[in-house]
Amino acid sequence: MCRCGLCGPVTSNEADFAVSFGRDDREVRVCRWCEEDLTLFGVRLNQVVRLEPSRHVRRIPLRLVVLGPVNTLLEAEA
Repeated sequence: MCRCGLCGPVTSNEADFAVSFGRDDREVRVCRWCEEDLTLFGVRLNQVVRLEPSRHVRRIPLRLVVLGPVNTLLEAEA
Protein backbone atom coordinates (compact mmCIF):
# COMPACT_ATOMS: atom_id res chain seq x y z
CA MET A 1 0.00 0.00 0.00
CA CYS A 2 1.16 3.51 -0.57
CA ARG A 3 0.83 6.57 1.60
CA CYS A 4 -1.87 9.18 1.32
CA GLY A 5 -1.05 11.78 -1.34
CA LEU A 6 -2.28 14.66 0.81
CA CYS A 7 -1.36 13.97 4.44
CA GLY A 8 1.01 11.01 3.98
CA PRO A 9 4.29 12.89 4.48
CA VAL A 10 3.08 14.17 7.86
CA THR A 11 0.90 11.38 9.26
CA SER A 12 2.10 8.29 7.31
CA ASN A 13 -1.53 7.22 6.74
CA GLU A 14 -2.04 4.54 4.12
CA ALA A 15 -4.19 5.34 1.09
CA ASP A 16 -7.69 3.85 1.18
CA PHE A 17 -9.18 5.46 -1.94
CA ALA A 18 -8.07 6.45 -5.42
CA VAL A 19 -9.96 9.60 -6.41
CA SER A 20 -9.96 11.31 -9.78
CA PHE A 21 -10.84 14.95 -10.24
CA GLY A 22 -10.75 17.69 -12.83
CA ARG A 23 -11.30 17.51 -16.57
CA ASP A 24 -7.93 15.77 -17.03
CA ASP A 25 -8.97 13.01 -14.60
CA ARG A 26 -5.95 13.43 -12.37
CA GLU A 27 -5.71 10.65 -9.83
CA VAL A 28 -4.64 10.95 -6.21
CA ARG A 29 -4.55 8.20 -3.62
CA VAL A 30 -5.93 9.46 -0.32
CA CYS A 31 -6.77 8.10 3.13
CA ARG A 32 -10.33 7.94 4.42
CA TRP A 33 -9.96 11.12 6.45
CA CYS A 34 -8.72 13.17 3.49
CA GLU A 35 -11.50 11.74 1.31
CA GLU A 36 -14.06 12.89 3.88
CA ASP A 37 -12.40 16.32 4.02
CA LEU A 38 -12.49 16.67 0.23
CA THR A 39 -16.19 15.79 0.26
CA LEU A 40 -16.93 18.23 3.08
CA PHE A 41 -15.04 21.05 1.32
CA GLY A 42 -17.14 20.48 -1.78
CA VAL A 43 -14.43 19.28 -4.15
CA ARG A 44 -16.06 17.68 -7.17
CA LEU A 45 -14.63 14.21 -7.48
CA ASN A 46 -15.17 12.41 -10.79
CA GLN A 47 -14.65 8.94 -9.42
CA VAL A 48 -13.88 7.38 -6.03
CA VAL A 49 -12.44 3.86 -6.00
CA ARG A 50 -11.86 1.94 -2.80
CA LEU A 51 -8.44 0.29 -2.76
CA GLU A 52 -7.91 -3.22 -1.46
CA PRO A 53 -6.39 -3.38 2.00
CA SER A 54 -2.75 -4.32 2.07
CA ARG A 55 -1.91 -7.87 3.00
CA HIS A 56 1.42 -6.84 4.42
CA VAL A 57 1.78 -8.02 8.00
CA ARG A 58 4.11 -6.16 10.26
CA ARG A 59 6.42 -8.62 11.89
CA ILE A 60 7.31 -8.12 15.51
CA PRO A 61 10.67 -9.55 16.46
CA LEU A 62 10.33 -12.76 18.48
CA ARG A 63 12.60 -11.46 21.19
CA LEU A 64 10.18 -8.60 21.88
CA VAL A 65 7.19 -10.91 22.05
CA VAL A 66 8.76 -13.59 24.22
CA LEU A 67 11.42 -11.71 26.09
CA GLY A 68 9.57 -8.42 26.45
CA PRO A 69 7.84 -9.20 29.77
CA VAL A 70 10.79 -11.22 31.01
CA ASN A 71 13.20 -8.44 30.07
CA THR A 72 11.17 -5.85 32.02
CA LEU A 73 11.15 -8.11 35.08
CA LEU A 74 14.91 -8.57 34.83
CA GLU A 75 15.43 -4.84 34.50
CA ALA A 76 13.19 -4.24 37.53
CA GLU A 77 15.32 -6.60 39.67
CA ALA A 78 18.60 -4.95 38.71
